[in-house]
Amino acid sequence: MSVNKKIIQSENGVAFLLFIVLYFVVLKFNLILFLIFILVPDIFAAGYVFGNKVGSITYNLAHSFILPTVIAIILLLTSNHITLIEEIDIIWFTHIFMDRALGYGLKESRGFKYTHLNNL
Repeated sequence: MSVNKKIIQSENGVAFLLFIVLYFVVLKFNLILFLIFILVPDIFAAGYVFGNKVGSITYNLAHSFILPTVIAIILLLTSNHITLIEEIDIIWFTHIFMDRALGYGLKESRGFKYTHLNNL
């Protein structure tokens, strides 16, 4: 494993811990809801049933920071209190940071095991 990959995994591990502290300590959110939703993004791997290209697209939709960030921006601009959607969005970020800390990256269309972290 390269030094760059270790750094990226460490950065994501720190962000994962930050979001855990935010979720449980700062915002005092629900453990049960966390346990229900923490693995939901992995359901999008089911796209691989339709081949590597579809699978990588569906997996990456759920494992890219784009959608949860857009949701967070919209919620921050339109809400003055924390909603269930915001709680789930924090769980979504936490899942992505957890996966990246474990070395799982965005998938390439040539197969599930090929990720953006492989070449580091």
